[in-house]
Amino acid sequence: MEINWTIVIAIIILLVSIDKILTVINIKAVEKNYPNVDRLSIEKNPLAKNFFIQYGLVWGTALYWLFSIITFLIALGLLSWCLSLFKVTNHLSISLWTLMIWYGFVIMNNLYFLLKYSQVVP
Repeated sequence: MEINWTIVIAIIILLVSIDKILTVINIKAVEKNYPNVDRLSIEKNPLAKNFFIQYGLVWGTALYWLFSIITFLIALGLLSWCLSLFKVTNHLSISLWTLMIWYGFVIMNNLYFLLKYSQVVP
């Protein structure tokens, strides 16, 4: 089965964009609802936090978005390569599905914290 790379890249861009947008919305929710809390303290990823500190929220998010897409592609290649070493058929498809599911968990985590920081759930 042939992989349509246009669709793969579109999926990666979509997943990474949703993650980054939710992160910014979470930071804004903390800023609004918890004014005494450092807004960047909610970011648990030290690399992302460093991008925000170094470049500000807008440019830090944009640069980290690009970095995340590159990282996703590297992870896709490495996972696919590792599976191919074990003669797994459809190793690229399995790798893509695995990373999409993992990124789905990341997005769901961001959604949960958005509800929490927006004071929708306790």
